[in-house]
Amino acid sequence: MLVVGTLVAVPAIQNVYEQVGSTDEINPITLAFQSFILGVIDYWYIPTTIILAIVAGIVFYINTPKGKYNFHYFKYTMPIFGKLIYSLDFSRFIKAMLLNLDNGMRIQDAIEVSKNVVNNYVFLSMTETAINNILIGQSWIEPFEKSGLSSPMITEMLKIGMQTDLSEMMQKLVEYMEIDINNTLEKIMKVMPQLMYSIVGVFIIFFVLVVLVPLLEVYMGNFLFSAAGI
Repeated sequence: MLVVGTLVAVPAIQNVYEQVGSTDEINPITLAFQSFILGVIDYWYIPTTIILAIVAGIVFYINTPKGKYNFHYFKYTMPIFGKLIYSLDFSRFIKAMLLNLDNGMRIQDAIEVSKNVVNNYVFLSMTETAINNILIGQSWIEPFEKSGLSSPMITEMLKIGMQTDLSEMMQKLVEYMEIDINNTLEKIMKVMPQLMYSIVGVFIIFFVLVVLVPLLEVYMGNFLFSAAGI
């Protein structure tokens, strides 16, 4: 509606002003947006090339090891969804690890097998560090704690489990994380409508300024006074 209104309604208003000899002009915002749209139409290949180049560059960078790692880290730290994505991956990992521990595996072997349930370079690097820590006699929980992605509650529960019964504590941790994930989902469901309303509101305001304001000016007929020399 914004583009069509700019390409159809605005030229029609300009013709009305010219036909009656009015000296009034359409508001600068409408004229600026009209010039932008006409420029995009005339030189469509320039923005298209720029967009394709940016997309190709991002895809190429993401396919490199460093780019994929940074992209996966962004997935864990992005606004709104980052915490949820990490919580889901960590929950899957803990569930798989708990199953393996219940089947008699050692912690090192349980981590080695369970890491395959998560396809994220950042998480895989933490699990590899955890395995190496076990080999040198250090805590396997430390990489998850130092990453800053796991909440203090999660790491403390794992530490307590290492001193008591790890399988039992992991079961409680799974239950806790399910509650935390549900709470995060509820927060997202509350934020998303507000975010969408804000975006739609901005577009509506811009549509009013660009299209509706010139139409209202024509409807009010104030341009006739300048055409009559009043």
